[in-house]
Amino acid sequence: MTNHAEQTSASDAAGAVGLLGLVSRRQLLALAGGAALVSACSSSSPNKSATTTVDTTTVTVAPSTTATVAKTTTTTTIAATTTTAVPAPVEPLTGLPLGDPALLSKVALVVKISNDPGARPQTGLNDPDIIFEAWGAGPTRFATIWHSRDLDFVGPIRSCREQDVNLVGAFNRAVFACSGGNPGNIALLRSSDLLLITEGQGPGWELDPRRIRPHKTHAHTAFLRSNAGPDRTGPSQQFHYRTVGEAAVAGDPMTGFDLQIQQVFVQWRYDAATGTYLRSQDGHPHILTDTRQVSTENVVIAFLDYDPSHNDGRAPDGITTGTNPALVFTGGRLINATWARADRLNPFAFTDASGAPILLTPGRTFIELPNSGKGTVPGTDKFTPVP
Repeated sequence: MTNHAEQTSASDAAGAVGLLGLVSRRQLLALAGGAALVSACSSSSPNKSATTTVDTTTVTVAPSTTATVAKTTTTTTIAATTTTAVPAPVEPLTGLPLGDPALLSKVALVVKISNDPGARPQTGLNDPDIIFEAWGAGPTRFATIWHSRDLDFVGPIRSCREQDVNLVGAFNRAVFACSGGNPGNIALLRSSDLLLITEGQGPGWELDPRRIRPHKTHAHTAFLRSNAGPDRTGPSQQFHYRTVGEAAVAGDPMTGFDLQIQQVFVQWRYDAATGTYLRSQDGHPHILTDTRQVSTENVVIAFLDYDPSHNDGRAPDGITTGTNPALVFTGGRLINATWARADRLNPFAFTDASGAPILLTPGRTFIELPNSGKGTVPGTDKFTPVP
């Protein structure tokens, strides 16, 4: 980014005015019983008195005076003005250039998508702006965040978890869509600032005739979002980004990593040709119903402490406030990081060893949430970098 400075200076000089001989030799009128006007004799000396005689009367004239006005110079200095270019607006959840300002008031949508073996292949995992993958009731589960684009058929959609209330609190009272859930978790979500929409509530829900329960439920994201009233608006920017086309320079070159997260073995590899990371799971490319492999511009590992859920003994509760280690993969490089959140309404802040915000590649971000092993739920997750 370039700063432009403009400096202007001006000086004004007030010219001196010399008033020379304001009072010199004057003619006086001597009146003596109606006497006539007599002109005074001249004198060239400025500070001498002059004498004029009329009949027998002598009149003394005051010395002539020269008045001088001192020359005055006035200098006016205009301070240098520095103008900083305002950054071009970007989409709040991708960092890409903002094409339509109306997007800023568009409500974010959260959709819970299953990663059970029976739910694969999924539909729509390459279209959300942000995806979280967290511990579920065995296989992991995805919380997908939709904002910059929509899709008319997404799923399979599954139930909510207790950890969801805190996990997605930073998206400014988002619409939250799930198939249903444990009564305690449903009550928790309904009492939060999220707008909970369960299967069959409002428009947008569809069933896939090729699947069986519990993997039939799908939805149209724009229709799900239409449940929100005018009191809900768009999310704030979540992360920091480089400019489009700017190469990543921080961190170490790294091809990707392997991650055992709960019951799922995940592999991410950087594809320099496309500038994206490609996902495999359980030994095979993670392919969607449209035959595309799951991909993203950024992958972040944010380790969580997991405790037992208060409402559901099958699925633990990931603690998403506080701080813990993180690893950021962006632009083919690995940056050792820390994540921090003061409360559920704040985005995850990813910082490097010096405390500076980490700059992501503009685009989509996939956030893995493995178990740190420091909570009361034991963690067996294992991370292996791949040079």
